[in-house]
Amino acid sequence: MRTDPRRKQIIFWSVALLVSLLWSLGSATPFYHIPYAIVPGTKFFRAPATIFFVGTLAIAIFACAGAERFVEGRVKRKYLIGWLIAGGVIALLASTGAFTSFAESFAEDRQLDALHANSSALIAGAWRSFAFVALAAAVGFATLRGRISTKAAAWGLAALMTIDLWTVERLYWMFSPPASVIYASDPIVHMLKAEPQPVRVIALPIEPPSQPDAFLTGDAFMTHRIRNVCGYHGNQIGRYNELTGTGCRVNPQQLFNPNVLGLTNTKYLLTNIPRIPFLPNFVLAKGPVRNASGDDVYLYRVTTDNPYSWLTPVAVKAPDDQVLATILNPRFDVKRAALFDTSAMVRASVGVQALPAPVSVTTSVSHYEPGKVRIDLSAPAPDGTSLVVSENYYPGWKATIDSRPAPIGRADYTFIGVELPAGARTIQLEFTSPTYERGKVITWIAILGGFLVLAAGIWRDRRILA
Repeated sequence: MRTDPRRKQIIFWSVALLVSLLWSLGSATPFYHIPYAIVPGTKFFRAPATIFFVGTLAIAIFACAGAERFVEGRVKRKYLIGWLIAGGVIALLASTGAFTSFAESFAEDRQLDALHANSSALIAGAWRSFAFVALAAAVGFATLRGRISTKAAAWGLAALMTIDLWTVERLYWMFSPPASVIYASDPIVHMLKAEPQPVRVIALPIEPPSQPDAFLTGDAFMTHRIRNVCGYHGNQIGRYNELTGTGCRVNPQQLFNPNVLGLTNTKYLLTNIPRIPFLPNFVLAKGPVRNASGDDVYLYRVTTDNPYSWLTPVAVKAPDDQVLATILNPRFDVKRAALFDTSAMVRASVGVQALPAPVSVTTSVSHYEPGKVRIDLSAPAPDGTSLVVSENYYPGWKATIDSRPAPIGRADYTFIGVELPAGARTIQLEFTSPTYERGKVITWIAILGGFLVLAAGIWRDRRILA
């Protein structure tokens, strides 16, 4: 009896498929507690279902192994009949509503209407799958009887697989105009890009747009390197989302808190209505302008001064809950004190009984790019002052003052704070992530190792065949 050369591989990938399937179900099964407890980093996964990429790879390997057996003539007639019967049973169960009834036992009440609406698509999909199983079986029977060659059978299977995938994947293909059209510039974009200092814009439709608008709710501003208060992808730092009302989605009113506007360096509001009397601190700067999405939009400028960075006369350390409550209180002036995290490696002011007046020294940005900023002061920094920068703090930010390292930490709940020595004039901020650099090295080592394993496998196969 001939030993299957792929047997060990099939066993390995069968186990991998089973594990990834159970893992992808998350807390729906007790199994998930095992990898969560013993596999490092599991808690950082965005969703358990992402592990099924491994399951998909296993299925692809099974398909390759099956095709290999097919062209080698090792697929028997009873195997083809078995798949025909299995495909027919699945199609009949779908047609009789068995699958729908089974799903109903797990569905919530709000999901029942969608479940029933999808029943016809479920039936059509089951019979579509059976049709391709039958066609593949027909190719197999024709090959076993010698009516077509092995080469023709291989091409036939490849064609069936391609058509089968197309019938599904075509539903996911989306064609759109090029980015130069979808994100085309307009007079408002030109005005924002001409700003001499970094600013943020609140892009917020007050009336629901008639169609998706890449500027009001999408990421059009990102393509023009314009900073959006609401973010672009929904994965902003959690503290920033809490400060801005979960990225403008849950509590947009919080955005217009004077302190939130100041801390986020907000200078403009882009929206789609011609008048906003309910926001007295905003005046029309430009509009109406027809944007690339086909909407008439208006740009309003905030009347208060919300610079990219500022100096505070005192520094105070406090827990996060107290800091957030304080800065969301409109009576608190964020220019009069920097509220640092308790773990920040900066010196807190001592003997503060009352907040002094804001510092008269102003700041300006002479160089700005992602991860690298240079800030100049209009006069030497007074003793005991701190610099607050409207940029999310994250481990990896480093500060130098007049070319000397400076203490840096998280201030005002989520932003960058820097302790300034007396006389400071120039502050450089730079972001480098040791974790990212280490991960990049590991990735390259893994890629190189993969190529070496592939080369060793090819060399081994050729040696065996020789």
